[in-house]
Amino acid sequence: MLTIEKITKNLGGRRVLDQADLVVHPGERVGLIGPNGAGKTTLLRLIAQETDADEGAIRMRGGVRIGLLRQEILDGEYTLLATTLAGDEELMTLRDERARIEADLLEERPGPHHEELAARMGEIDLRLTTLESHSAEGRAAVILMGLGFAPQDLERPLANFSGGWRMRAQLARLLFSRADLLLLDEPTNHLDLESAAWLENRIRKSPGGLAMILVSHDRSFLNRTTNITVELEAGRLSRFAGPFDAWLEQKNALMESLEKNAARQGKRREELECFIRRFRAKATKARQVQSRVKMLEKMAPVATVTKGPPPPRIRFPVPPACAREVLAIRRLTKGYDGRELFSGVNLTLERGEKVGVVGINGAGKSTLLKLIAGEAVADAGEVIPGERVKVARFAQHALESLNPDKTVLESAAEAAPDQFGLTALRTLLGGLLFSGEAVETRVANLSGGERVRLALARMFLSGANLLLLDEPANHLDMAARAALEEALTDYPGAVLLVTHDRDLMEAACDRLWVVAGGKVVAWEGGLEDYLANVIREERAFASPANTEGGGTRDARELRRLSAQTRDRMRRETAGQRARLEKLEKSIALLEGEQQDLQAGLADPDAYAAASREGLKEKLTRAGQVEQALHAAMEEWEALSLALAACEAAVEEELARLRA
Repeated sequence: MLTIEKITKNLGGRRVLDQADLVVHPGERVGLIGPNGAGKTTLLRLIAQETDADEGAIRMRGGVRIGLLRQEILDGEYTLLATTLAGDEELMTLRDERARIEADLLEERPGPHHEELAARMGEIDLRLTTLESHSAEGRAAVILMGLGFAPQDLERPLANFSGGWRMRAQLARLLFSRADLLLLDEPTNHLDLESAAWLENRIRKSPGGLAMILVSHDRSFLNRTTNITVELEAGRLSRFAGPFDAWLEQKNALMESLEKNAARQGKRREELECFIRRFRAKATKARQVQSRVKMLEKMAPVATVTKGPPPPRIRFPVPPACAREVLAIRRLTKGYDGRELFSGVNLTLERGEKVGVVGINGAGKSTLLKLIAGEAVADAGEVIPGERVKVARFAQHALESLNPDKTVLESAAEAAPDQFGLTALRTLLGGLLFSGEAVETRVANLSGGERVRLALARMFLSGANLLLLDEPANHLDMAARAALEEALTDYPGAVLLVTHDRDLMEAACDRLWVVAGGKVVAWEGGLEDYLANVIREERAFASPANTEGGGTRDARELRRLSAQTRDRMRRETAGQRARLEKLEKSIALLEGEQQDLQAGLADPDAYAAASREGLKEKLTRAGQVEQALHAAMEEWEALSLALAACEAAVEEELARLRA
């Protein structure tokens, strides 16, 4: 489908692509990775023919349609739905032509031209049927609501939406297009966790011939959506089979192999040089010496992989001690502009707990954190912090409030208490990856990720032991996100976290609070369970039938009844789901052990006389593992079928509600 041959591209005196080669086949979903500034976006623009290469060629199979998601805000005078439909240019062109012909036919008298118009209309109708024109609005609505838009948004002018929502509209238009190759540059940047999960599901279920190249700093997103990884490093493109984690394993294995080969060659070179030095003067050894000299000359150096710097490690300071119950929320109610966000909220948070706050955009997640931080006033109810609890909130405003003229050290000192010494301040900044001369950098010269880390430092200097983090991973690259994930996992204080980074949420949080349907409730399952539920709900309520106003119940009421039904099912099956999760972990461990045993038994040395006792132990253990795995799989299958039956019963009940 796509062949890149010896592409070279220079930008601002810097070579971002240097004799780069790549092939992409139909149906492949390629994760394009590389450090910031490596040239990933430039490569996408080259493929989309929006810019030209200095050298080399890009060859495309005939008739391939390309769709590029740009990091630019979409603009226009049309409605949201019309903007999305415009993604299929052929469909809209044919509709317009049909409307013109229909108007002409009403005015034309019967005759040859009339017959030509009628024949052309027949051709257009046939093509429109192939393009499924009759369901276009419904299909576009499904995409828009999957990306977080509400049914009432469809006929609103695009200009009425904020920049982030218009970026979602651009993604919707691209997904509605019938492109053969999609180039998606940071597609989850403006999505919440729920919309990102919907997009993952959409990509995984995309038609077999559709190829994609995705650029993202979200490791989980890449792992769930891609089957090929291409690394852009030092201007070259390297292709690996599998998603990001598979690439990481292959890369580590390659580096280890090259290091071993280099060490082996170095040892051999040293032996040859030693022989030459020792016997160069002896006439009787002249032939052997010359032979070794030639061997040295023919010895090609082993290719090496340059190791990058060690992965960053963020260290958060230990928070001050506080009461066991960090937070109590009692009958909390809040609304805006006559719309109630949530009411009657009753929740508690204990010392050391880390809770992920989830819900679609606009549900009230950030408002809840503001209420807890004392930055907003509740309409009713109260938030009661525990004894010695100090709250700090991190959000976008924390970055905007940084003084661009101050250095990192000065900005941190500004937020530090009087008794905080310079050494302690430098230690804290070092833990957030500002070491040495980096503390003298001016805020104006910091990258987005560095500003995030500085804002976090200022938050910790406040002495907080309850952290309210609203999208802390924004602007962080993959390495810094992983470092933040590790730091939050180790942090002993209490945390409420809002993020669209799935890896961060899963690793750092013990449980979830869900903001939805005018309530904030503690979720009984895990993140996977919650997101699967969201996708099921979107599938039910974003169907074409429900987008055309044909339902007999109000959409809000349907969502409320649906949530009640599903909550009841989750309570009734909580024990089964917990056992299923335990079985899945056990099966994974057993499968890993089985693979290790099989690898050991495949080694011919295992059958040598000296290894007979060890062989007997391996065979015995292999039999035990196989039996345990068989039993666990049978129990897992029975439980899965039982849960599937429960879910089917719930779907039937929901279908009756929607009827």
